[in-house]
Amino acid sequence: MKISVSKLFTDNLNSRMDELHWTAVKVANNCNLSRNTINGLREGKAKMIKFSTIAELCKALYVHPSYFFKEDQ
Repeated sequence: MKISVSKLFTDNLNSRMDELHWTAVKVANNCNLSRNTINGLREGKAKMIKFSTIAELCKALYVHPSYFFKEDQ
């Protein structure tokens, strides 16, 4: 079954944050993104995600950009 890219991104972001036991506040404190932006991404509300946003999340969560787009994490 195919899953949308945005759903895949949201699921993998939530999984990584759960693995680290981090809240949106903790992620925001470790990168240049607001808590509201991170919560929007976690809830799947973002329509278009900038590369710079993905780069900030990668830096904060210690993952490669491809992490967010792989199935079966």
